[in-house]
Amino acid sequence: MRSAFAHPAVPGRGLSRPALGTCLLGLLLTSVLCGAVRKIEYDRAQAEFDQRAVVRVAAVTRAFAEATDAARAVNLFFRASEEITRAEFDSFAQPLVARHGYLQALVFQRFVGRAERAAFEAARAAFWPGFAIRQRIRTGEPALVRAGERDRYLVNDYVAPIVGNEVTFGYDAWSNAPQRVYTQRAIDSGEPAASPIIDLLQGGGARHGVLIILPVYRPGVRPLEARERRATVIGTTEVVIDVALLVGGTLESVRLLDDDNFALSLRGPDALGNPITAYQHGSLAAPDGWWERLLDGMNLRHVEAFEIAGSPWQVVVEEQPPALGAHMAELVAMALGLVLSFAAGGLVQQRVARTRRIEALVEQRTAALERATGALRLYERAMEASANPILLVDAEQPGYPIEYANPACERTFGRPARELAGQPLKLLAGLDAEQPAMEELRRALRQQREDHALLTLHTPDGAELIGDVYVAPVRRPDGQAGHFVVTVYDVTTAKRYEAELARHAHYDTLTGLANRALLADRIERAIANAGELPVWTVLLDFDHFKLINDTLGRRAGDEALRLLATRIKGAIRPADTAARVGGDDFVLVLVGYADERQAVARIQQVRDAVAEPIQLAGQRLVLNCSAGVAAYPADGLDADTLVKHAEIAMYRAKSGGRNGVQFYAPHMNAQAFDRLALESALRHALQDEQFELHFQPQVDLASGMVVGNEALIRWRHPLLGVVRPDRFIALAEETGLIVPIGAWVLQAACRQNRRWQRAGLGPLRIAVNLSARQFAEPDLVDTVARVLGETGLPPASLEIELTESMMMADADAAIHTMECLKRMGVKLSIDDFGTGYSSLQYLKRLPVDVLKIDRSFVHDIVGNPDGAALVDAIISLAHGLRMQVIAEGVETIEQLDYLRGCGCDEVQGHVFSRPQPATRVEALLRAGRVEPAASTA
Repeated sequence: MRSAFAHPAVPGRGLSRPALGTCLLGLLLTSVLCGAVRKIEYDRAQAEFDQRAVVRVAAVTRAFAEATDAARAVNLFFRASEEITRAEFDSFAQPLVARHGYLQALVFQRFVGRAERAAFEAARAAFWPGFAIRQRIRTGEPALVRAGERDRYLVNDYVAPIVGNEVTFGYDAWSNAPQRVYTQRAIDSGEPAASPIIDLLQGGGARHGVLIILPVYRPGVRPLEARERRATVIGTTEVVIDVALLVGGTLESVRLLDDDNFALSLRGPDALGNPITAYQHGSLAAPDGWWERLLDGMNLRHVEAFEIAGSPWQVVVEEQPPALGAHMAELVAMALGLVLSFAAGGLVQQRVARTRRIEALVEQRTAALERATGALRLYERAMEASANPILLVDAEQPGYPIEYANPACERTFGRPARELAGQPLKLLAGLDAEQPAMEELRRALRQQREDHALLTLHTPDGAELIGDVYVAPVRRPDGQAGHFVVTVYDVTTAKRYEAELARHAHYDTLTGLANRALLADRIERAIANAGELPVWTVLLDFDHFKLINDTLGRRAGDEALRLLATRIKGAIRPADTAARVGGDDFVLVLVGYADERQAVARIQQVRDAVAEPIQLAGQRLVLNCSAGVAAYPADGLDADTLVKHAEIAMYRAKSGGRNGVQFYAPHMNAQAFDRLALESALRHALQDEQFELHFQPQVDLASGMVVGNEALIRWRHPLLGVVRPDRFIALAEETGLIVPIGAWVLQAACRQNRRWQRAGLGPLRIAVNLSARQFAEPDLVDTVARVLGETGLPPASLEIELTESMMMADADAAIHTMECLKRMGVKLSIDDFGTGYSSLQYLKRLPVDVLKIDRSFVHDIVGNPDGAALVDAIISLAHGLRMQVIAEGVETIEQLDYLRGCGCDEVQGHVFSRPQPATRVEALLRAGRVEPAASTA
């Protein structure tokens, strides 16, 4: 039973159910709001991060693209010229390497066969001692050893720069099986091919890199099929890229690696095609405490794939924004939701505290507003710090007036931001506001969508730049664009570089005329548009142009070529084409001329323009030219055939006396092939030991004893038989083969003469003729000394025969060389005396021991008083200068008796012996005194 004095129940002091429900509902709404704000903040951060990441990715891919462009530039350089010297390669490649610091090296790799290896290594060892074709010990190891015997090598022949890349010089890329795979892929496709990530030879294998390879085919050949490309390839050009230097150097140069919260990795294929990391900058640390883990989830990541010359690569950019800054809006929303939730619960629970809670809420909102204002200032400072121009334009006003321009606009456009404010957007294009790209941007603005276009922009001072202009709408809550953000990237330098590469690919850098590649296109176009009229292909070659380079220097020669190119271009019509295809060779493509008479008239106008006097280096020069003409369709149906036949006709014009015009005829082709076959056989004759020496005795008239022999070369070809010297000596002079052939003659003659001396046949003298090309070699004296040392022949037993014209080309240099030979003890003679300059002024200065009277004078001494008097005078002159006299070509007893009566010292000719092999001459030497033949030879 309840007591009458008990107190009623006191209501609980805890949170009431309505208040608890209000709090729970508030917390639920707060979590939804925080999730939405988190999503919005993440999307905004991701968008901003994507912009920053795209800049970094673009810098990396642009660097790889520029490296590939450099590889193409070097490859085009090789395609534009028939023969590239090491000096020309260095002068072209060194500026590219200097311009792109991440390029480790630019390389030309040459295919070398087993039979060519010895000569190739010897030629390179002449300027790089110890040169040898080398290969890796094993794949993946940087150590190199001498390459084993194989049928084919792909050797690093030209390397620029050589400093820092010495280890790669002579490296055989064909010995590396993985490298051979992608090299073969480039050869078969004709396109650049990239290697997987490899360990570079430079740096002992500690550096990773990529090779970009392009094939170089035989000049003048345009292979279309893989089989043809394999048959005509002569080598490859290669760009060696240090990946770490390319990526790190590129991004560091534009200060894109300064952010500690930023990480970038570059992934590419290894030798098996598996993706591996080639470069890594930074890494994102895992969250440590509960607070960081709670706020984690905002890591930003951008992945972009691209190709390097057909090889797949991937760039991964990551960023961890500051936890507090990245979640600021979320924290504000959370705080606001919690405050509202507890405020509502507190309102129900304790209405008394309502005013105090409202005041606290106002304070919190004020703080949030200040933080938001600070964030806006941060965004504004970021735009002002941007290196690229950024504009904010009004999307609703006519002309899209500019409302905001960052400071970079003044640096780029030359206009202060205050002058740009209120101006229409088209102001940036200047006078060219109606260019097609501008209309594309107007269309994007009208449609309120993102777009970009390349615009030509103008500054107030008249400067022109090319900008990649991006527009993006800034939309209001209703979805309509209220403003547009316009970002401008200055790509002027890149576009000018592309234009320069295109110009170098089609035009000669010296004269500005079309080059060989563009010439073929012009001929094909002319043929396509010819109709019933012929197309005339004319090859011009300036006669004796080499003298300008030899006497006035290369610079004067280049100036002459530029002047002649201007004259040629001025002498033809605009519809015609003039091209320089190498050296002093020019090609004309003439259209619209119905017959040979009209074509010759135009060619003569060109030749007359060329023949006008030239003032060059203080000299007044007159140049003539020889022209060869081939006509479509009579002489060829394509560009290569027409140029080849015009060249054959030009050579016929030169061989016919120069300074003329020669039209192609079919029989010329057979003669050209015969000369080509002879030249090819001559190049193998020395290696295949097809040369032999014959010797003609020189007899002392006083004693009748053989005192010496003249060595004369003979060529015995297995198919052509015995080839006359007058048929191949001039060809050897022209091709430069006379130098190794002459060295062989000198070595073989000295060795044979020393063999005779050791056999007890007396202190015989051996006479060897030197060509003008040999005499001009800078190492002639060293070569003679080496041969004498190797054979053991005394210097006094060697007589070197020179011609007057050879010595008069550069008398002072010739006298210096002769004095060096004389100090060595070698005897010197003037061959064919009287047929050259015969300058007595120089004759008394020359350190000569012997004069050889030419056979044309000896032939006239019997029955011709004038000829006899001339020979008598030569003998008296020689003896007066303390020289001996040898008469060559003595064929009769009468000639022999007359020479003996005139006091001639020695003779040689058929009256004693024809030139014979060493075995037959040795019989004469053992006989001692020789008697003249009773009849004429």
